[in-house]
Amino acid sequence: MKKISNKSGWVVALGVIFGATLFACEEQTDIFNNEKKAQNDQEIRAYLSQQGISAQRTDEGLFYRVVSPGTSGQKAAVGDQIQVNYTLSRLDGYLVDSNGRSTPKTAVYGASRLNNTIGQSILNDQAMVILFDRLVKEGDSVTLFVPFNLGLGSTGSLQLPAYSPYRLDMKVLAIRTEKEQLDEYAKKYNIQTATPTESGLRFGLVTARPDSALLNESSTYSVKYTGRLTDNTIFDSGTLDATLSSNSLVAGFTEGLKKLRVGEKANFLFPSTLGYGPQGKGTNIPPYAPLHFEVEVLRKK
Repeated sequence: MKKISNKSGWVVALGVIFGATLFACEEQTDIFNNEKKAQNDQEIRAYLSQQGISAQRTDEGLFYRVVSPGTSGQKAAVGDQIQVNYTLSRLDGYLVDSNGRSTPKTAVYGASRLNNTIGQSILNDQAMVILFDRLVKEGDSVTLFVPFNLGLGSTGSLQLPAYSPYRLDMKVLAIRTEKEQLDEYAKKYNIQTATPTESGLRFGLVTARPDSALLNESSTYSVKYTGRLTDNTIFDSGTLDATLSSNSLVAGFTEGLKKLRVGEKANFLFPSTLGYGPQGKGTNIPPYAPLHFEVEVLRKK
């Protein structure tokens, strides 16, 4: 019994030592990061003074200047798609990265970040909220002066050393709701659909078979499909066995099938509330993604 007690004592002692060491390391990290934030703040202020730039500072330490305001006044809400062009530079003027203006950088507000050309987040979650919830609207051109803790963090590179502040010149090209994304997609690819249902489904019959029977709830049907995102990327295609009474299909797909007869083809367009919602699915379907399905009911099984 005595030996067991001694071993237990050593375990407790080691736990205390480990916990104290971990706490000390975290405390040292916090002190270091706070020092770097203060240093970044001083560097940004000095740069603004040298360049004669007037900029405002948020309580979180992000400096910003609206270069030219947009005209639409549209702000971002969770789930909206944001498109921007940007140029990222060091405070000494060295160009670090730019999206080149040919392909806008895209993010979904509340679900993803704006990444640079090698996949790093140029603004973290906190900065995204500060910027799109409070500061900018569609069409705005802004210049940001970003401390490390709101941007690339402790990640460094040859072009931008770790813990460096930087300048971000950004044009907010578009802020699009899911409805607007579907509107633009349908117009661009000439997809004709009826007025959306109360749930948001846009149904467009391509090939009619009025002499055929409507699908019923309990039967199983062989259905050919192709699924696309609103950038026209195909995320899935094939043939599946569908039973309307099951819960194996997303709501928009099931609602569309209920309008079809055997042999008919149709387009289903619907918002993420009828699809995969704020979670998305795997790597192919992002969060808050409106979807398009080209569907053909081949036969009853």
